[in-house]
Amino acid sequence: MSHAENSEEILAVLDAIGGGVTITTARRELADRIIAAIAVGAYSPGEQLPSERELAERQGVSRVTVRGAIEIVREKGLLSSRRGRGGGTFVTDINVDQVAPGTTRRVLEDEVPRLKAFMDFRCLIAGLEARTAAERRTPRQAEKLICILADFCATDDTSEARKIDVELHKLITVMAANEQLAAVTAQLHARATMGFGAEPYPPQYLQRARLEHSDLVHGIVEQDLEGAYQAAYRHFSLTLTIAQDAFEQSLASIA
Repeated sequence: MSHAENSEEILAVLDAIGGGVTITTARRELADRIIAAIAVGAYSPGEQLPSERELAERQGVSRVTVRGAIEIVREKGLLSSRRGRGGGTFVTDINVDQVAPGTTRRVLEDEVPRLKAFMDFRCLIAGLEARTAAERRTPRQAEKLICILADFCATDDTSEARKIDVELHKLITVMAANEQLAAVTAQLHARATMGFGAEPYPPQYLQRARLEHSDLVHGIVEQDLEGAYQAAYRHFSLTLTIAQDAFEQSLASIA
């Protein structure tokens, strides 16, 4: 048995004999964060959650904690499991505020101020990366970026849009060709997405994202350095807008 597996067995035993108060709290806190992530559109109905291992790594917790958190969310009807090939844990289309009233508000009342505090820095870094990408991009990279944009604009599936969004921004990072800048960008992305690494894409914001991606790609392809910078700054503020709107909706749902 590996060290990681042995540690998880110990945690499970502690929890079972009543010594897992901290573990139980961690499970509930992570469950609340997963519920809030679903509420803001970081995970869409029908979309599969990352594996337990991936969630554990991103959230800095054990797989025991992840497993317990997922079970809590599943019991509320927000997740369902499928076995066999293509199986996993999937988001249902149940309204979050109906089955977990107050949860989104509790999470976002801490999360939104934190996002506000560092969002300007994140947008500045995103603008710098886009400007550098515009300056350094190759013709082949520009062609590929245009193709990715076309795919993004053609889909109405928010889950698919999120995957294409990741592909688009990864290519922009490659275009900028700076490892230090890429590392900072990745760190800020993790912070902006509550550690889940999934940008929120509620359906009502998809058209705005299409327009902002189009402006961003145009600036990079045309090597309009200032245009690329400004487009990236505007686009990366969308995450905060979505979180703020979700928080306001959660307040209205319990008013």
